[in-house]
Amino acid sequence: MSTPSNRTAIVAGVDGSETAAAAARWAGALAARFDAPLHLVHSLPSEGIFYSEAAVLIQSQMVEQLKEDGEKLLASVSELVRADNPNLVVKSFIGPGPAATSLLEAAEEARIVVMGATGAGAIENFLLGSTVTRVSNHAPCPVVVWRGDTTNPLPDTRPIVVGIDGSELSKAAVHYAFDLASTLGAPLKAVHSWIGDAALGVGATAALVDWDAVATSETAVMSESLAGWHDKYPDVEVQRVIDRGPAAKVLLEHIEGAQLVVVGSHGRGQFRAALLGSTSQNLLHKSPCPVLVARTH
Repeated sequence: MSTPSNRTAIVAGVDGSETAAAAARWAGALAARFDAPLHLVHSLPSEGIFYSEAAVLIQSQMVEQLKEDGEKLLASVSELVRADNPNLVVKSFIGPGPAATSLLEAAEEARIVVMGATGAGAIENFLLGSTVTRVSNHAPCPVVVWRGDTTNPLPDTRPIVVGIDGSELSKAAVHYAFDLASTLGAPLKAVHSWIGDAALGVGATAALVDWDAVATSETAVMSESLAGWHDKYPDVEVQRVIDRGPAAKVLLEHIEGAQLVVVGSHGRGQFRAALLGSTSQNLLHKSPCPVLVARTH
């Protein structure tokens, strides 16, 4: 397995959808900023099991046609990306299906993997529940699930939002958020949420809670999470937001006008090897902008 230090390429999945093409353009612009190559990955459908020579011949002919179609698709997306970034090094790959298999293989050499939140055809929920979730759960690098306006997909100087909860994955998210904010010349909005009365008590019980102490504790989580990063990235302007409520709800309220939201794959209180947490799952379905899911390996 590649180590983070020798993972250099930005990888983008290509499936023929407008969302995937927009995601590839976003990935290409990011690769250009990082002075990294862009690897476009297209996958063939999984092979079936056939029991007759005629069926095997038909399968072979279909695979050849699909490869040809895939090469044309990759060439078309490469052209779009190079129109945005003429000097970018772009390489194309066709791998075996399912799509998550090809993307995870490419992720071994990747700095970041980028894919559209929806695929070709009207099967958004299925894809979001399979390819996107599998890659987000198992990639050895950050995964960006691209969402947004397909006619204007390129990164810009709008704010980047990062969710903070004090967990190890939240620390990784802060690292990626600062790195991207500095690279793109964008401000950073750090958002920390906490549950109020409903979790700590109601009525007479709530009256016993030292809310000032709670607020101080939650402010400390934010401060500890951001400690030292300003020294490493003095060019990044940081806005701090501490708000009550479920993490996904609070983040969705604060990402209006943002170009990217960065979160850990799961937060406090969950096993390291667990699948995507509820916050990241919520954002993958509802965010108006791309979502970067941070992972640590």
